[in-house]
Amino acid sequence: MPKPFMAELDTSHLMPGAGYASGHGADTLTDLVRLALRRDILSLVLAPGAHLKLRELKERYNVGATPIREALWSLAGEGLIENEAQVGFRVADASRDRLLGLAGMRRHIEPWALELSMTKASPRWLAAVEEAYARFTPKDAMVGDQRAIDADWEDAHRNFHMALLSGCEMPALLRDVSRWYEETDRYRRLISPSLGYTVVNKVDHDVLYDAVMAGNRELAIETLRQHIMETTKRHGSYFDGVEESSD
Repeated sequence: MPKPFMAELDTSHLMPGAGYASGHGADTLTDLVRLALRRDILSLVLAPGAHLKLRELKERYNVGATPIREALWSLAGEGLIENEAQVGFRVADASRDRLLGLAGMRRHIEPWALELSMTKASPRWLAAVEEAYARFTPKDAMVGDQRAIDADWEDAHRNFHMALLSGCEMPALLRDVSRWYEETDRYRRLISPSLGYTVVNKVDHDVLYDAVMAGNRELAIETLRQHIMETTKRHGSYFDGVEESSD
């Protein structure tokens, strides 16, 4: 059995954009394993429904059984892993209900956090939004863009959205939102093979940024709310084909 040692874990598995990540401090070996497992689940390296065998996970992450078990139970608490009697751990299935649940929480909480941010409108927050938008804009998609959706795009996209909310100055809320957002990315990966698929969203990003900078709360809040619902509808189209094929 490999000797548990934090430095041996391949940290390339960690989710990008950790600045806003979901309680993502990696202070222990268990934290690192949890982050690595979480990354692999959300990036579809570990497919929905995949069985998680302890022996294989020990070899994959080069750690002992204890941190793996602790990480599995932690992710089960998030709903990303299920523990079945007589079977063991498995990656939670992607489901329409789960996606709609995530969207429902985001649709209510994110516009509220954006409104709080715009009410305070601190110079530091505005600068953070401007910086995140400037980083994201060159990576955003154009009509006919056939580039695959990669980690750089997802990182810049996530950071822009989280920067919009960061002015609410509520770290615990932002950690929850980040978890929901990252899990939503799992559904994006199921349905979106290329950046061209995200072109419709580009207009929303530009409108959001302009409205925030102009202090137009009503437009910014409504744009964000509609953005969440429209992207959810598009991600949910994945299940149309899945459900039809299983009939």
